[in-house]
Amino acid sequence: MKNNEKTDLEKIEDKYFSLLYPGINSILLKFGFPYKIVSPCPTKIVTYDGMERRADFIGKLDNDEIISLEAHSTAIGKEDKEKFFDYACYMSTRYRRKVHTLVLSTHYKDNNRLILNWHNNDEFTIPYKSFKSFDGDKTINTISLKNKNKEELSKSEIGDLRILTFMKSKRSPKELLIKSIELTQAAKMNERDRLHTAVLLSYLAKKFITDDKEYNEVMKMIENSALDFKGILGRNNRIVYEEGIEKGIEKGIERGIEEGKIINNHEIAINLINLGYDDTEIKTITKLNQKEINKIKQENSK
Repeated sequence: MKNNEKTDLEKIEDKYFSLLYPGINSILLKFGFPYKIVSPCPTKIVTYDGMERRADFIGKLDNDEIISLEAHSTAIGKEDKEKFFDYACYMSTRYRRKVHTLVLSTHYKDNNRLILNWHNNDEFTIPYKSFKSFDGDKTINTISLKNKNKEELSKSEIGDLRILTFMKSKRSPKELLIKSIELTQAAKMNERDRLHTAVLLSYLAKKFITDDKEYNEVMKMIENSALDFKGILGRNNRIVYEEGIEKGIEKGIERGIEEGKIINNHEIAINLINLGYDDTEIKTITKLNQKEINKIKQENSK
């Protein structure tokens, strides 16, 4: 049972990371990464042995190169290194571009790199960046002061709010999560960013709040932090909390959350088609039938 529980928590964190990617550029900048992601790429990978896998995130950079982002909450083992190497080989062949592999970690305490030795002692280098390399207490003080002065948060500071729970701090992750919610409630930012932040924090509540009563109280705090948060729970043609939000935004629907739209199934299908998802996956996510998907494909190709 404990193993299943751990697996469930890892899945929740995976969903959190997939929702984090639409605003990832400000976080990459904090880590010193010199390029910006300008568009997502299909995440389906076919390895050299014919196996199909799904990368966490693949994107095109503003220098016309490719980045592969992987999120990890546990130690990175040899099998993980080999998987990243397979991904890089596939993308290098597919796009004929240099591929940057970067691991975002909530496990390690600092930034470093891993090495995979392969053919004739050649080395494949895998840099990883840890959220624990950031000072959570300093971040709290900085954002608290801006909130007190009623100053609008920068994109970088909004990014800090979204990852504060994993930063280095004298507080526990649960205490950092509560503080993130309180800071979000008081922060000056546009409603689009506020809603995105609230959704991310709701997934962290699932991970770190185990008591049902406390979880419900925290979710009320999150609902109160964003005007439209409760509205995404039960509309037709919407991103539905619990089901649709992870099957919508996490499947690459960056445009919707960036533009503050509630995306209907037709729009979701267009995004999934453009990201390279097959018809079976599109039907599962959108609940559209094959005839409807074919029609969308036809209209989208004009």
